[in-house]
Amino acid sequence: MASETNWAPVSQWSSEQLQAIWSQLQAQVNPFGQVLCLSGNLFRMLDNGAKNFIAQNFINHVKEPVLFCIDGTGPDRVFLGAPRHFVAGGGMLIQPGRSDPFWIIRTEAKLRAATICAPTVSTKTTKIPRPPNAYILYRKERHNSVKDANPGITNNEISQILGRAWNLESRDVRQKYKDMADRVKQALLEKHPDYQYKPRKPSEKKRRTRRNAHSRGLTGSGDFTASSPESMIPLSANSADPNDHI
Repeated sequence: MASETNWAPVSQWSSEQLQAIWSQLQAQVNPFGQVLCLSGNLFRMLDNGAKNFIAQNFINHVKEPVLFCIDGTGPDRVFLGAPRHFVAGGGMLIQPGRSDPFWIIRTEAKLRAATICAPTVSTKTTKIPRPPNAYILYRKERHNSVKDANPGITNNEISQILGRAWNLESRDVRQKYKDMADRVKQALLEKHPDYQYKPRKPSEKKRRTRRNAHSRGLTGSGDFTASSPESMIPLSANSADPNDHI
C-alpha cells in the first residue's frame, strides 16, 4: 500500500475528515488500479485543499502526475488518474472554460473501428444528438433510483414523479443542473462547431404522433405523457416560478 500524505492542506475540512475520505477511497487502491472514481456529490463538496490532499495521496501510489476529470459519458462521477489513461483507446479530454475537464469517447474513433471491421461503410449522415437540458440531466441522474424503489413502474410514471420533484426543487439545485447542461453543450459545440439543432419536420411529427397513439392503445398507458415537467404538473404556490426556466 502506498504511503499516505501527512501534510495538512489548506482546507475547510479537518485532518480527521480528510483522512476518513481517503480511507474510503483506499478500497480502490491496489497494484492494478490506476484510476480512482469519486461520486459527483462527494467531488462537488470538496474544496481545492481537499482535492489536492486526495490527489497527492494517489500520486504516492501511481508515481506520476494525476488530474480530476468529469465523466462525460453520462454517470455522475469524477475520475482521478494520469492523463495518459484518459486519452487511450479513443478517449478525449475536453475542458470548457475554467471547469474541470470532461472525459468522453471520440465518435471518430468509433467510426474508424467500424470501418475496419465492416465490409461496407454506410453513407448515411450521423445525426448528432441534441445536448440535454437541465431537467433531462436531473431526470437521468434519478431515474434508476425511482425505478428500483418502485418495481413495475413505467417510464412515463417515472417522468411524472421526477417532473413534480423538479418543480419543487430550490433555485440552487436547478441552477446546478443548468450549469451542468451548459458545460455539456459547450463541450459538444467545441467538438462539433457547425452543430445546429434541427426540429422535426411536420410530417415526421405526424408519423411519431400516430405511432405513440397506437402504442398507448396497446399498453393502456395513455394517461401519461413524456413532456416537460412544467407542462405535466401545475405548480403550487410554493413551487418555483414557471417562467424561471433553467
